[in-house]
Amino acid sequence: MSPEEFAALFRAHLPEVSRFLARRVSPEQVEDLAADLFELAWAKRDSIPKGLELPWLFKSARYLISNQQRKLANRSRIFATFREPVAAPSAEAVALADLELAQAWKALSGPEQEALSLWAWEGLNHKEIALALEISENAAAIRLSRAKKRLQNLLAESENI
Repeated sequence: MSPEEFAALFRAHLPEVSRFLARRVSPEQVEDLAADLFELAWAKRDSIPKGLELPWLFKSARYLISNQQRKLANRSRIFATFREPVAAPSAEAVALADLELAQAWKALSGPEQEALSLWAWEGLNHKEIALALEISENAAAIRLSRAKKRLQNLLAESENI
């Protein structure tokens, strides 16, 4: 991939990658992670599958996010010993939250959440989800279908309670 092609790739996908990151990390981390992601993409530009650049970027972003979260979790465990306990959320915050959806979402496994979010928020199709998750297209379709059905069942159960 030539520098001009890479620049075009960067311009075309930076907004989508930034939205992807913004849904998964704090706003302060988005710019740094996007920079790290495109630095990685530049280094691996010749191994990115032609026509599937965006799913490749999403897959790589997931790895960067995972690594960063692991580092932050380690730091948090150390600093937690020095902090005062945090107060519970306000009554208004609890009332405004969609508790049923939040509870159903938390009941889903990590792979189910990721498949659903790639489909619903990122607008990826089965082939693109498969590349982002490093699974077969058929496995991506099955995972997405099962995740949708499970979320639907969890929401239905919460309505019956």
